[in-house]
Amino acid sequence: MSTAVRFGGTTAVRGTHWFDEKRLEQWMLACVTGYSRPLAVEKFRGGQSNPTYKLSTPSKAYVLRRKPPGKILKGAHAIEREAQVMQALGKASFPVPYVHGVCMDEEVIGTGFDVMDYVEGHHVGRDG
Repeated sequence: MSTAVRFGGTTAVRGTHWFDEKRLEQWMLACVTGYSRPLAVEKFRGGQSNPTYKLSTPSKAYVLRRKPPGKILKGAHAIEREAQVMQALGKASFPVPYVHGVCMDEEVIGTGFDVMDYVEGHHVGRDG
């Protein structure tokens, strides 16, 4: 099976990757300028270490990246550092998605996460 087939597209959110979408929606209403309901959540297939989700509304799509559930090493899966780097690159005119916010409050979806714009295109990862 090709990498594009294994890692392409989205799927329903299941098992340990599930979270309370209503709590996320409340955070989005409070923290993401221009956010409007309703919210649909799907998980991107594949990926390496940080679960990644597509968030769709009637007018816009976003990407949510979160720390994995369970115990992790200090400094590992630093989505907040990733968001900080992307924000700095954006300010320097590099083509990166706009980061709407970072939430480190585990009460929202169980782990820290960031939300950015969804951008259509080809994902370049380990297998190219």
